[in-house]
Amino acid sequence: MLGMTAVTLVAILTTGYITLWAAGDSLRVQRESTAATLAAAMAHSVAAQWGMRGGGTAADQRTALRALLRWLSETTGSIGISVIGPDRKEIASWPTRREDDYDSIVVSTSLAGGPPVINYREGPRGQDKELLAYAPIEIEGRVAGAVRVAVSATEPTQVVLRRSGLVLVLLAIADALLVLGLGLFVLTQLVVRPLAQLRRATALMTAGDWEPRIAEEGPKEIAGLASAFNQMTKSLSIQREQLIRSEKLASVGQLAAGVAHEIGNPLAAILGYVDILRADAAKGELPAAEREDALARVKAETQRIHRIIRELLEFSRPSKEDPKPSDPLRGVQSAQALLAPQSRFREVRVVTVPAGETWPQVMVVPSRLVQVFVNLMLNAADAMAGKGTITVSCEEKGNKVALTVTDEGPGIAKENQRKVFDPFFTTKTVGQGTGLGLPVSRSIVESFAGTLEIAPSVEGQGARFVLTLPKAGSP
Repeated sequence: MLGMTAVTLVAILTTGYITLWAAGDSLRVQRESTAATLAAAMAHSVAAQWGMRGGGTAADQRTALRALLRWLSETTGSIGISVIGPDRKEIASWPTRREDDYDSIVVSTSLAGGPPVINYREGPRGQDKELLAYAPIEIEGRVAGAVRVAVSATEPTQVVLRRSGLVLVLLAIADALLVLGLGLFVLTQLVVRPLAQLRRATALMTAGDWEPRIAEEGPKEIAGLASAFNQMTKSLSIQREQLIRSEKLASVGQLAAGVAHEIGNPLAAILGYVDILRADAAKGELPAAEREDALARVKAETQRIHRIIRELLEFSRPSKEDPKPSDPLRGVQSAQALLAPQSRFREVRVVTVPAGETWPQVMVVPSRLVQVFVNLMLNAADAMAGKGTITVSCEEKGNKVALTVTDEGPGIAKENQRKVFDPFFTTKTVGQGTGLGLPVSRSIVESFAGTLEIAPSVEGQGARFVLTLPKAGSP
């Protein structure tokens, strides 16, 4: 921007100087014409003076001539007027000429009766140039001498700069500031503001908002960039949802295997009670109390199956909810209920700290938080080979809530701790892990403006994952 202003300022000054130079050339021609005309008019005045005082002495004529020259100099503003005789010697001058003031050879043209002529010479002791104009003095048809008129010949451009230099500089600075202000305004409106909107939208994406939109306005290039950004964010949002959905389906597949085994026992019990009741329907031998007890057991086992399937369906159902204040303890309990039917969870105990009825609420989508806990608990159960304790603790940290999931497994090798959140990285055997659980869980947590990190731990003493989520009601 400053470069553009400098170029504009140079262009303004250059254009002004060229214009001034062109005007100065015209003024120079006009000054030369005026000086020649002035010399001719003074020659006529001197001729008339000589004609009227033709009978006086030479001293009287010189005195009268000096008086005339003085009056003409003061009237016309000339810097010097001289009368030169046919022998090229000075007859009279006003003011008195310097000893080193000699006439140019062009005076011969006027003494010969030619038209007025001009000549430039350097001024004395570094002063401005002088313009000398010569014209013949004719009396009764003969040339009696010549008149020399000296006027200042300062370059017009120098005169203007000398008289108005400060004004010109101030005008140039004002023009530069005007160009700078206009350029800043145009740059701000057409480039800076759209780019600031793009930066804010990028910051929103970093904070977890995957569908920020920016106005597609401004110059064609900026509008095209905004359109491309909007399309990119929309595509990334769709792909992210698909990835989360895929990981959830993978988790559902693992849970479904445990569910199938879990509902097998109640189904067998129901079938047994149904057979007893059918046999009794034909014979009527069972007491009423036993019949009621069998029906109550059938109902209980049916409700157990219904609860297991409902929890699985709720977990697998796509969620379009907005974040809302939620109790993370309920999320832990829901995840535990989903995992309880799994065979690898039979000897796993989940401990919550503190063991109260509620924890500080956080801003999340409840079903998404359950998905994160399911992924972390499944990994913990696999790491402990289906036997041990998983501890989930809660701690308030200002306007954040930290949830820590700790297991009693062998921990994560130091060289793998930086890789566990990389997509498709897994330490499980082929077919037992997708490598998407932790990356997707981190993505879910970040969509709530939170973080999911692995806490430093000693290898062989279990793994610790820390979820940090914004506390409900915090700014």
